Amino acid sequence: MSPISRRTALGALAATPLLLTAPPASAVRSVLWTGDPARGTKVFDGLETDPGKIGVAADPQGKYGQCFRYDINDWANGKERCETRGLRKPDGSVLRIDNSMLGQTQYIGWRSLWQGINPSDKWVAVYQLHISGYESGKPQSGPYVLRTVGDGKLNFQLTNPNGSSKHIWSMNFPLNSWNSFVIGYKISKGNDGWTEFWVNGKQQTFGNGQTRYPGPTIWGDHLNHKWGIYRSGGNSGKASAFLNGAKLGTTYADVAL
Repeated sequence: MSPISRRTALGALAATPLLLTAPPASAVRSVLWTGDPARGTKVFDGLETDPGKIGVAADPQGKYGQCFRYDINDWANGKERCETRGLRKPDGSVLRIDNSMLGQTQYIGWRSLWQGINPSDKWVAVYQLHISGYESGKPQSGPYVLRTVGDGKLNFQLTNPNGSSKHIWSMNFPLNSWNSFVIGYKISKGNDGWTEFWVNGKQQTFGNGQTRYPGPTIWGDHLNHKWGIYRSGGNSGKASAFLNGAKLGTTYADVAL
């Protein structure tokens, strides 16, 4: 090729716009819900304050800006609950995790800070994936609870449709420090369902020696994500929970903190 021809060819290449290849569909993130404190408690389907109060407040440690704050106190009516229930979209409609989503994979991620809880006393739940509209003969709670049972631990309790439950993971209960969590799950009524779990960015190994625990994740009308403090009536005193960065997505990358 002559020098003139070579220059002409190079000039044509330079003038040709670069075609950028779009990422494959599997790489496109999909965030289904964001718990933005700027929207206030309208991001949740409902508030359960029996007794207590839920609102937006600054991070008491000054790290993450505005957070959701849950404050619980004593009453004489047995179990005490200060929780948010379910998720709402920006248009105000409820994001219902139900049987229309069978077979889908979702990831829920958030960071939490807990104050005033005594993990060596009685049981306290700080997060639940809770069944609603349960089927006859099936348990009214589950499939997931993060809780302490007075053992000083934060336990991951897994409930099955037959009513059996077990702790499939545990760590020392982390008081007065922020920690991030991600739970991945496949929505299923059968044993093709599964659960995965990350703490502070590290995938956890369950009691079965694996990073994935098989089993059903729904046996009713729908599932509700619940954060806050739910405790036995034997607990006493005030306690607080802070929630920040909560997201629901279809990939781990959507929600990881």
